[in-house]
Amino acid sequence: MFKVIGKSSKTISYTSPDEKMAYFEVEVLKKGIGKIEIKANGHGERASYNLELDAYNPNPESIEITDLVLPPNATKTVSFNTFGVPRSNNALLELSAFPSMDFTARLQYLIKYPHGCLEQTTSSAFPQLYLNDIFKISEAKKKITQKNIQLAIDKLSRFQKSNGGFSYWPNQNNVNDWATSYAGHFLLEAEKKGFVLPINFKSNWLQYQKKTSERWNSNSDQLAQTYRLYTMALAGKPDRSAMNRLRELEHLKPLAKLRLAATYAVTGKKVVAEELIKDFISLEGLKKVSLEKANFGSKMRNFAMILETFVLLKQETRAKEIADSIALALTSKTYMSTQTTSYCLLAMSKYAKLIGNKGLNLHYRFNNAKQILVNTDKAMVLDGFKVKTGTNTIELKNNKNSTVYVRFLNKGILPIGSEKIIKKGLTTKMIFKDKSGNEIDISKIQQGTNFVGNITLTNTKSTLVKNVALSAIFPSGWEIINTRFNLSDSRNSEITYEDIKDDRVNYYFDLKANETKTFKVLLNASYLGNYYLPGMQGEAMYDEDYFVRTKGQWVQVVE
Repeated sequence: MFKVIGKSSKTISYTSPDEKMAYFEVEVLKKGIGKIEIKANGHGERASYNLELDAYNPNPESIEITDLVLPPNATKTVSFNTFGVPRSNNALLELSAFPSMDFTARLQYLIKYPHGCLEQTTSSAFPQLYLNDIFKISEAKKKITQKNIQLAIDKLSRFQKSNGGFSYWPNQNNVNDWATSYAGHFLLEAEKKGFVLPINFKSNWLQYQKKTSERWNSNSDQLAQTYRLYTMALAGKPDRSAMNRLRELEHLKPLAKLRLAATYAVTGKKVVAEELIKDFISLEGLKKVSLEKANFGSKMRNFAMILETFVLLKQETRAKEIADSIALALTSKTYMSTQTTSYCLLAMSKYAKLIGNKGLNLHYRFNNAKQILVNTDKAMVLDGFKVKTGTNTIELKNNKNSTVYVRFLNKGILPIGSEKIIKKGLTTKMIFKDKSGNEIDISKIQQGTNFVGNITLTNTKSTLVKNVALSAIFPSGWEIINTRFNLSDSRNSEITYEDIKDDRVNYYFDLKANETKTFKVLLNASYLGNYYLPGMQGEAMYDEDYFVRTKGQWVQVVE
């Protein structure tokens, strides 16, 4: 993990009781948790201490994808080269009986997404509920998946308020309507898979859903109401009178009508559900569906909700048209928010189960290791490999008289300093000042200095943007002095939520048209050495048109 530069042993002499410092220069070699052992000998006494340090590269993991089709009874060999920082590499193999929907890479995006609001916590775990339904995965992968889902369930319990609703961020007083239904939807599906729900979750949540449903009127959000009714039906407590009122509504929007059809399908009223969807018998008919961005929505998220309705009604022909569109979007480089990604994956999982598992029979071998036989009735197989630096090969042999679709994910982390500068709809900068307000150069700063990072983020467009996340990571040689207690004007910009950790700050807020928000972080240059100050990143979490990333720089803390 670490390499000592220069001498690994030093001598300190004392003529009287005193305190002295000895410094060792240590280089970080790779990402992970490593140990440093310190031994001291003096005057016939011995002592030792083991220190654990967590080292990481702030750059995100990059993925290179290779797709190929393995015809019936065919053999193919794939070669690839590792990239990025040595020992940061690993590989995943996805085998499928039908064209890929890029489940693995999209799921990795959800799991590694750095922000932890209610919607994102739910989205990271939701598709994992269905992994074992469609994938043949190892026992180790099953355990990791189970752990991920349980952690999400435990975390979600901290968002629930006394009235049964859920807040978007922890410790907020207001309830987020859509995310309350979404989190409840996930928890109900998790319960069906055998997971134990938080105490009193269901009764309190149902009470909130019922009261909110009763307060709804025709001027309110139709889709939010139909989704709420759908989750109540899933819980076995359908509000039939509210369902019937919506059904009789003269101007019920198409997307809400399709979700209401799903609600009737869940309650066993298939004839009513089919009557509601009769106007959407083709993809052309579905193009008339409103694709507004409300409720974290997007075109593909809304299509995924429609796919879920057709799957419930076992409408395979209609479902296939939509599933093909979603699969094409998933396998492209198209941006998808956490909500869109999660809902697409869960809907496609249900679709895969509907059309049935064709099964797979093949051999594969990685880097001339022992050949692995796959003979399963599952539609997809997922396996991971430890790679060697340089060139790697994988041999594949299809033993069945049907086509296998292969997707190979080669993963690595790029070196520090190789991040790309991006500006879309947002600009950001950080200026460092001393406590008197004078700008300072932080490329070389004296140990013990207190100073302030002044961060600004500007919306360069003439439209409101919601759910913006601004993240700044600081060098490990600096320490954040918690701004909530030390800078009276640190919160001079209105924010929705802030998350301050040992080495980073995250701010969440909305930005009006052309608005600039400013944040101040009090810092201390604490530890001697050379460190990397990563670039900042700002993004609208549900809108790809707003994203900014800056370049980082090396800094030094000196005596």
